[in-house]
Amino acid sequence: MSEVAVADPRPEPAPPAFRVTGAVVEYDGRPVLDGVSFEVPRGEVLAILGPNGSGKSTLSRAMLGLVPLHRGGVELHGVPVRRFRQWGRVGYVPQRLPAGGGVPATVREVVASGQVARLRRLRLPGPADRAAVDEALAAVGLADRARDSVHELSGGQQQRVLIARALAGRPDTFVMDEPMAGVDAASQRALAGAVAELRRRGHTVVLVLHELGPLRPLIQRAVVLAHGRIAHDGEPPRPAGEPARPDHDHAPPDAGAPLLAPAVPGLEVPRRD
Repeated sequence: MSEVAVADPRPEPAPPAFRVTGAVVEYDGRPVLDGVSFEVPRGEVLAILGPNGSGKSTLSRAMLGLVPLHRGGVELHGVPVRRFRQWGRVGYVPQRLPAGGGVPATVREVVASGQVARLRRLRLPGPADRAAVDEALAAVGLADRARDSVHELSGGQQQRVLIARALAGRPDTFVMDEPMAGVDAASQRALAGAVAELRRRGHTVVLVLHELGPLRPLIQRAVVLAHGRIAHDGEPPRPAGEPARPDHDHAPPDAGAPLLAPAVPGLEVPRRD
């Protein structure tokens, strides 16, 4: 009597939000990324850290297909990035507001432009779209500046506009390139609040940072780059001089375990226990 095959009822596991394999980027024959490989599971809040010139911003742009790879590959939600088409799922926050070419734009107009990838061609924004813009402005503390020109805002407030623009599209995957660089304390707190809400909703967030600052409690994992290579992948680094948590079990002094990354100013990378 032949056996009847029974289908496995368990669904296939979802692919990671990002899969980077052997990524190499070169400028003028010099490697800026040199064989970088790692994955970002869906729902993770990941920091890409490293000193200036380590390749961290290049990596973030390569993950979105904005920088071509010389070798290696990048997959976004299981699809090679060059073939990925669901860009409404992705929110990108660049380092600074692009020059407007002299054309005035209000804060609300810039934020609403983040919905372009999600809206169907020739369809006007509806009540849900307008509500998404309102929620994004409120999330970054700029609801009262919606009608102001973006050029009237401070650098930190302009950075918040970029974050709100990404939020307005209601994506599930975010990449933020140095969102805290040169911004004021109020903007840093607004960013931390927005990231906390994204984490609560189970979204994927990749943050390129020079230092963790107020985002540190929200970071689940850190990839530290040095000279275009991964020097550490794991627990977020502690600020230099910070006492160990009560639950952190240090290796004994004679264990001979070196730090996993070369010195990064203000950071201490945990030892591998």
